[in-house]
Amino acid sequence: MPGLDRQGWHLAPWRREHCIVTTTPSPDRPAGPVIVTVCTSCRAPGTELAEAPGRKLFEAVASAARGTDCRVRPTQCLSVCKRICSVSLSAAGGYTFVFGDLDPDRDAGDVVAMARACAEAPHGFVPWRDRPEAMRRGIIARVPPPDWSPEDGSAPA
Repeated sequence: MPGLDRQGWHLAPWRREHCIVTTTPSPDRPAGPVIVTVCTSCRAPGTELAEAPGRKLFEAVASAARGTDCRVRPTQCLSVCKRICSVSLSAAGGYTFVFGDLDPDRDAGDVVAMARACAEAPHGFVPWRDRPEAMRRGIIARVPPPDWSPEDGSAPA
C-alpha cells in the first residue's frame, strides 16, 4: 500500500532524509557511515505491534538525530526479544555494537551520542568508560570488524 512500510506503518517525511555520521579520513576509523538500526517490533508479550515500544524508540532516535550527521533506520527484528528496545550500531571497518533494554523516553540522545563516538574512535571501538550511560548498562554484544585480527584478539587500545 502506498505510503506504508512493510509493517503497515505510515511513512513519515523525516524517514526519507539521509542522516549519515561522517568521519575524518583516517586508516583506523570506520570506512563508512555509522548506521543506527532500531528494532521496531520490540515489545512485551501481549502488546500490540501498534503499541510497540521499539517503534517509539525508533521515532525518538530518529528525532534526536535530526540536524545531525547520524543515519537511523528501522528493522523488523534484531532477535534480541528478551532485551526489548534494542539497537545496533555498525559501520564498514568498525565494530558492531548491539544494545538492549533502552528506554524510548530517555535514551535516544545516548544512542545518537554513541553513534557519533563510534564514527571518531579507532576501529569504531568506544571503551566502556567512554560510552553514554544507557550504552554502558544496555550492552549485549560487540563484534569486531572482519579485518581486525590482532594476535591476542584484543580491542584497539
